[in-house]
Amino acid sequence: MRKLLYIVLSILVASCVGGTVTPPSEVAMADSDSVPTIVTIVDTATTEDTTLMSLTPQQVDSMVFRLTHHYSENFNFLVKADSLTLIPREGDLLTDTCVVHKGNVVAVAAIKVVPGDSIDSIWVKVASNQMTMGWLRERELLKGTTPDDTISELLDALSSSRAIWMSAFVVIGVLALLLSRGKNMGKQQLLHFFDEMTSIYPPLFLLLVAMMASLYASVQNFVPEFWQEYYFHPTLNPLVLPPLMAALVVVLWLVVITYLAVIEEVYHHFYFLPGITYLAKLSGAAMLVYLIISWTTLLYVGYFLLVALFYCMVRVIVQHVKKLS
Repeated sequence: MRKLLYIVLSILVASCVGGTVTPPSEVAMADSDSVPTIVTIVDTATTEDTTLMSLTPQQVDSMVFRLTHHYSENFNFLVKADSLTLIPREGDLLTDTCVVHKGNVVAVAAIKVVPGDSIDSIWVKVASNQMTMGWLRERELLKGTTPDDTISELLDALSSSRAIWMSAFVVIGVLALLLSRGKNMGKQQLLHFFDEMTSIYPPLFLLLVAMMASLYASVQNFVPEFWQEYYFHPTLNPLVLPPLMAALVVVLWLVVITYLAVIEEVYHHFYFLPGITYLAKLSGAAMLVYLIISWTTLLYVGYFLLVALFYCMVRVIVQHVKKLS
């Protein structure tokens, strides 16, 4: 287990040193200039006026589209729908309707605004290969695809099945709690959850989960475009992100590392079944904390709950430190 912790720490250090994570397919399709990230967007805004004045209207439109829609030409999408129908438009060499299927990677070849379309005025031309290309509305493209990046795919999967896995964690935690109390009924044991194991990691884990929920809700409240940009151009390196997004990524890393530390502590303090029960209760409690803090932060009440939880968890940590010393 210690080796696993060292591996995770090594990945964190490597991600900070190595720069922005870019999918190979995006590197192959991109021009010599790198795809702009949040940092380069800010840098672009501070570019000298002489440089901006030298841009053509098409380049300015492309830059504005990139800033507002978070993707541009040569951007790769992975098809997640069963199929997407690509239709030809006037001026296309290929005049047949094409179909791309789930798992295909398509690249953005062109973007066009069609004012007369009442459904969606933005049409995107995508290509899977030289013989499979065509146009579809942006709404259909974004609904049926994800950015061709592992992190983006994971974020999309977690978002689309959020209700299922969140409910599963809560149910598992409640069942583990009922099972634990049923087995300990009538016994002279401490009922407080954190007294089951003298370790600073479980309360620290819940505190970090609460901080992660508060940061995520804050991003959604104040700068949702940062989250959209992160979805299209994800990275595990917090050094290239704005402060709020960087803090969210750092806390996410700490949550993962702390949970691995909890697993190691459980391995040394419990037998197999009690250890699994303890982890299930902790996971269920963490999910409840995440849901409560994230939902209430959207109403600005979550910040006060976070302070109260911080006070309680710090007290528990201090008590365990005294016991261990």
